[in-house]
Amino acid sequence: MFKKKIKPVHRKKGTFQEYAEAILFAFVVAFLIKNYIFQNFKIPSSSMEKTLLIGDYLVANRLKFFFTDPQQGDIVTFQYPAQAEEPGVSCHDDPRPLLTRKDYALLIKPIYWDKVNFKFKIHSKKNIVKRVIGLPGDTVEVKNKIVYVNGEKYTVGKEQYIDRRIIPRHAENLEWNGESMGSKDNFGPVTVPEGKYFVMGDNRDVSADSRYWGFLDKHDINGTPLFIFFSHGAPPILEYYSKIERKSVFRWNRIFKLIK
Repeated sequence: MFKKKIKPVHRKKGTFQEYAEAILFAFVVAFLIKNYIFQNFKIPSSSMEKTLLIGDYLVANRLKFFFTDPQQGDIVTFQYPAQAEEPGVSCHDDPRPLLTRKDYALLIKPIYWDKVNFKFKIHSKKNIVKRVIGLPGDTVEVKNKIVYVNGEKYTVGKEQYIDRRIIPRHAENLEWNGESMGSKDNFGPVTVPEGKYFVMGDNRDVSADSRYWGFLDKHDINGTPLFIFFSHGAPPILEYYSKIERKSVFRWNRIFKLIK
């Protein structure tokens, strides 16, 4: 006698399960793209004008520096190193000072519970953009606003100065670990250690950069901006000082502009 062949039973997925799996898959893909491939963010300050303007929305490549090291003149993105790691911890140039540490309870970073106002608070370092000036081993110095690398004048052709004054070394005391570095206009010299970089904003007079908080660690660099996908805001700050009315507009000529 022959045994009857039993066909395998394939259980059909329910509609809810199919939707749940599709949503989960989309979430995982989006998470991987956002955290490891591309990132988008908005320029919040004028420190990189006129290369980047307040209100420029960028797409950044997070993969580039997995395979290569930053080079002099590269624009890099990273989390602001001078900002507090936790809410309620004050530090130099922290753009978002909060209450005190005891007023917050950590849930899951970057989410905290505000015990005073009874609400959730998101606190994480913000991404900022600067240009690489000095590589490991380079000696960087600023004399009367002009940057010198290894004793030679270094320009990228996009520097901007909005303050005609030149601050002498003794008139401003920028300190690194208790050592006086001079002023923003007459700084250094300093030698960049291995694994570190010296970065500056193109808008030199209003940029909180390596002159203020020190060298940038290579491990803190998380990408490089690729292009502007949207732009809305007022004209550059230099035009403001030229008495031109600062009225927010859509900057159609900047959309899909490559950044370099």
